[in-house]
Amino acid sequence: MKICSHLSTGLKTYLELQKPVVKRHPEAGFTIIESLIAMIVVTIVVVAITPPIFLVVATRVQNQKAQQAMQLAQRQVDKVRILAEKGGYADSVLPSLPSTSSEATGNVEAVGAPTTFLSSTYPCTSFTTTSPASSEACPVYNSTNSTTPSFYIQTFRTKQKSYGTPSQVVAFQMGVRVYAAIANGESGLQTTPASLKFTTEMGQQRKRPLAVMYTSIVRSDLKDSLTRYKEFLQ
Repeated sequence: MKICSHLSTGLKTYLELQKPVVKRHPEAGFTIIESLIAMIVVTIVVVAITPPIFLVVATRVQNQKAQQAMQLAQRQVDKVRILAEKGGYADSVLPSLPSTSSEATGNVEAVGAPTTFLSSTYPCTSFTTTSPASSEACPVYNSTNSTTPSFYIQTFRTKQKSYGTPSQVVAFQMGVRVYAAIANGESGLQTTPASLKFTTEMGQQRKRPLAVMYTSIVRSDLKDSLTRYKEFLQ
């Protein structure tokens, strides 16, 4: 019996060794099922990461645009401040007063949004003629496109203080708002800055300014300048 058992075990071992071993050729490709699974996995990954990438890129581009708008506003303020410090200017070349007395004598933040978008930059940059009205916005073009504006700037003054003979404006509040070009033609424009966080669309740029800057412009080289400044602050 033991001999038969040993023979049976040896025969089984021999038969197992004789079974063909299936080996994949090293250059063999994937099966159709494996390829389909790989494609599905790749598609899921791409779909999952694409929206965040677009969102980050769009937000970054819009933030850069807002930085450009803030630089334009600061540049406008600096031009007027330098003009006032030099003296010898006509009041008409300063940013215009609002047409309504309540806005002209009130805080600069209360001035309404522009209602007219100009097509020429001359009244906005010449400082030799009457400035555009406080309700008008001037176009700003970039160096690569001189036909389509990139921004529109609204500039105005309020709460002015005059001094001397003949009387000259020596102190006033100044406001600058920079709107995106797409705001031209929109109704119901607003005056508070647009929020540009986490968006892939134009969003609030259509109705709100990209940059808002309010400041006081005061001449300091006149007689009794400090007294006039105190009167202006009252």
